[in-house]
Amino acid sequence: MSKTKGLNENYEYIVIGTGPGGGTVARELALGGKKVLIIEAGAWHKHGLGSLLGIRILKGYLLFSRSREGVIVARGMTVGGSSMVYNGNVFDPPDFLYEEMGLDFRIEVDELKKEIGVRTLPEKFFMNAQGGVKVREAAAKMGITFRAQEKFIDPERCSVGCDWCMMGCPRNAKWTTRNYVEDALSHGADLLLSSAVDRILFDKKGRAIGVKLGNGASLYADKIVLSAGGIGTPQILLRSGMKNVGRSFFMDPMNVVTGYADNESGGAWKEMTFTHATDDFEHSDGFLIGNVGGSYALLSNFSRIKTMRKNALKMLPLMKRGIGLFVKLGDNPNGNVFKNGRFTKPMDDDDRKRMKKGTDICREILVRAGIKKSSLAVAEMIGGHPGGTAAMGLIVDRNFMTEHDNLFVCDGSVLPVSPGAPPSLAILAYSKLCGKMLVGKVRPEDRMVKNLGRHAGA
Repeated sequence: MSKTKGLNENYEYIVIGTGPGGGTVARELALGGKKVLIIEAGAWHKHGLGSLLGIRILKGYLLFSRSREGVIVARGMTVGGSSMVYNGNVFDPPDFLYEEMGLDFRIEVDELKKEIGVRTLPEKFFMNAQGGVKVREAAAKMGITFRAQEKFIDPERCSVGCDWCMMGCPRNAKWTTRNYVEDALSHGADLLLSSAVDRILFDKKGRAIGVKLGNGASLYADKIVLSAGGIGTPQILLRSGMKNVGRSFFMDPMNVVTGYADNESGGAWKEMTFTHATDDFEHSDGFLIGNVGGSYALLSNFSRIKTMRKNALKMLPLMKRGIGLFVKLGDNPNGNVFKNGRFTKPMDDDDRKRMKKGTDICREILVRAGIKKSSLAVAEMIGGHPGGTAAMGLIVDRNFMTEHDNLFVCDGSVLPVSPGAPPSLAILAYSKLCGKMLVGKVRPEDRMVKNLGRHAGA
C-alpha cells in the first residue's frame, strides 16, 4: 500500500519506520492486538538486492549522505531500514549501556538470540580465502586475536563467496526486520510505503494526535511511535517544534584500509566482510578491527576521490587481489542534526588520535600479511550507526515517551552513548521491550536500573 486513500482512520498506533526500532515495535503491537499503521519513507525494494543495484536502498546512494565535514553515513531507506544494510553481526550490549539508559533489556536480548538464531559461519565461508587466513596469522604474530563473528545469518541459505550484505540479501539468508514487518501485516497492521513524515501533529494540550506527510496529507492515531533512525528521528522532532533535539550525535566512523596482493592467493576475493574481528582494543581505545573482503575493498575505494584515484582504478583489473581491514571507532557524541536534513559530525582530538592508532595497526597487519605498503589506501570516515540524537534521559524517559503525551521514540537515536560495537541487537532488544510496555506485558518500573549512568535520569 502506498497511498493514504483507503486507510483505516481509527488507528491506535502509527509507527514511523520499519528498521530495528520501528519494525520490532510494530510487530509487538500487532501481535498484541493493536490496530497499527506503519509508515515507511522508502519502498519495498525486491529487485537488484545483493548486487551493485542494491545501492539504491541506501540514502543518497551512500555517496551523497554526508555530514558537512564529508563523513559518510550509511542509512537504509527501504522496508527493513538499516537492518537491510548491515553485515548481520551480533554483539551483546555492554553492561555500561544498561546503566547509561537506566533500563534492563537482557531478557529481550536472550529472547531474540533464541528466536532468530545466532551462529558463526562454517569454515567453508572463509577458509578458502587464503588472503584472510594470512591476515589473521599476521595479526596473531603481533599478539592480536581475530575471532569468528556471531551473525544473524542462516548458512544454509547464504552463498559462499558472496560479499554483498551491505546491498541487501537476495536469498533472505541475512535476517532483517522485513520479517517483523511481514508478521505485523499478517496480524492486521497496515503499511504505507514511499511516504516521508514531515512532522508530528499535536492538539492544544500538546498531546500527539497524528502525523503530517511530506505530500501534505494528515493521518491520525491515539499514539505515535517515531522510529526514523538516528538522523531521521531528530529531523522530524525538530520540524515538530521540539527543542534540544539532534545534539550529542555519534555514528561509529570507520576507516577502511585496503591494498592488493602480488597474486590472487594473497587477496580476499569471494571472502565475506566482517566474518572476523578483534576486540582487543575495545576497552583501551574504543575501536574494533575487522576483515574486509575483496568486493568491499574495491567498493570502499570508490567512496572517496583520494582513494579512487590511488587504488580503485588500479584495483579494477586486479580486483581478485584486493584485501583490507577496517577500524570502527566508538566516537564521542559531538555532532548535530538539523531539521533541514543536514548534519555535522566533527572529530575531536581524542577521536582522531584513536582512529590513527587503529588505522596504523591495520596498515601493519596488512604489510605483514604480504601486502605492499605502496598499494595501501585509506577510505576515511564511513559511518553506519547514527545515534544519541534523542537520548534516553534527555529527550525520552525510560518509558520511551517524550515531553509530549502519546509521542514515543524508539530507535538508535535514544542511545545516550555509542556501545562501541554494532548496536543492532541492542536496538532490537530495547525496541521489543518498548513494544511489550506499550501493550501492557511489562511494567516499566520492573526494568529500571538503579545504578544510573550519566544520562539515564528521567
